[in-house]
Amino acid sequence: MSPVFCLLAPGSWLLFYTTMIIPFFIPHSGCPHQCVFCNQKKITGESRQADAAAIPQTVRKYLDSHTGQEPVEIAFYGGSFTALPFESQRTYLNAASPFLASGKIQGIRLSTRPDAISRGIVSLLQEYRVSTVELGAQSMDDSVLIRSGRGHTAADTRNAARLLREHHFTIGLQLMPGLPGDSSETFMKTVDRVIELQPDFVRIYPALVIKNTPLQGLFTAGLYSPLSLEEAVSLCGSALRQFNQAGINVIRIGLQPSEELERPGTIVAGPYHPAFRQLVESSLFLDVMRAEFVEQRRDKGTAVFRVNPADLSVATGQKRSNVTVLSLEFGIDVRILPEESIPRGTIHLHVEPATHDGCPP
Repeated sequence: MSPVFCLLAPGSWLLFYTTMIIPFFIPHSGCPHQCVFCNQKKITGESRQADAAAIPQTVRKYLDSHTGQEPVEIAFYGGSFTALPFESQRTYLNAASPFLASGKIQGIRLSTRPDAISRGIVSLLQEYRVSTVELGAQSMDDSVLIRSGRGHTAADTRNAARLLREHHFTIGLQLMPGLPGDSSETFMKTVDRVIELQPDFVRIYPALVIKNTPLQGLFTAGLYSPLSLEEAVSLCGSALRQFNQAGINVIRIGLQPSEELERPGTIVAGPYHPAFRQLVESSLFLDVMRAEFVEQRRDKGTAVFRVNPADLSVATGQKRSNVTVLSLEFGIDVRILPEESIPRGTIHLHVEPATHDGCPP
C-alpha cells in the first residue's frame, strides 16, 4: 500500500504506513436526513447495499491476494452505520467478527453520524471489538450545519468524540469546507474546534455539486456558489498545516476518484481534481520554498532547491507550476533537483550568483 505523508512543520514530513482496507458500502443506510450535498451512490460508485451473507467470501478473496505486512481492517462506509437498527448492525458485525477473532484482520472500522453515538451504541461496538469510528462532522458551525440539512449540531460532534475517547476508540472526523453558509473564516474556526477534540485523524472533502442533490438545485437557482479550485487548495492547505502542527494525521484530502464520479455530468460544479491532495501538498512546498528564498535572498542568479527524490513531483508542482511561479515572482532561474541524502519533506536551497553577464556560472 502507498504511504501517507503528514507535513508536521515547514520542510518536515512524517511517514505513516496505511492500513489495507476491505470496504463494504451501505450508501444512505441509516441516514435520517437528506444532506444538501449527498448522493452516496454517485460518490462511492456503489449502487447496491453490501450483502452481509457475502462478506466472508469477499474478505477471503482480499486476504488471499494480500502479500504485504500492513494491518488489515474491514470497513463499513457510505451510510450512518450506528443509525441502523441494532439487528442490522449485529448482522454486519457478526459477518466480520470471526476474521477479527482469528487474527486474520486487525480491526473493524465504520462511519456514522455524530448524533448516532450513545452509550448503548458504544457498548454494542465494544462487544464486537470495533476499533475505529469516523464521524461525519462536516462543520463545527451550527448555521452551516442547518443550511446543509445535516440534522445534528456541533455539540453532538463534541459529545460523540468525547464518549468515544472515554472508551478508547480510534476517532476520525470528516470535514467539508465550502458548504452553504461556510466561509474561509468559519471553516478555519471549525479546524480550531476539531483540533481541540484531538481526533486521531481527519479527512477533508471540499464540497462538490453532485448530480441529483439538493445542492444542485441551489446551484442552478444561483443560491449557492462552490469554492473555486484555487480557493479550495488554499483553504485545505491552511487546514493541513494546522492539523499537522497539532500532530493530527490528515489521511485524505478530496474525494477518491472513481469511474462513476468522473463520468461526465456527475460533478456539476465545484473544486474536483483527481490529484487534489497533490495540489494541496505542492502549495505547501511552494510556501516553504518561497519563504526560504526570501530569507536567503541574494543577487539574482539560479535558485537550486534540492529535495528527496520521492518529493520531487510534489515540490515541482503539476506541469512544473511551482518552478514557474517562483521564476516569475523573483525573476530568477529555478531548479528543483533530487538528492537521496535529503530527508523526506526537507528542502535545501543554494543560490548560485549570476556572473557579470547576468548568467549563472
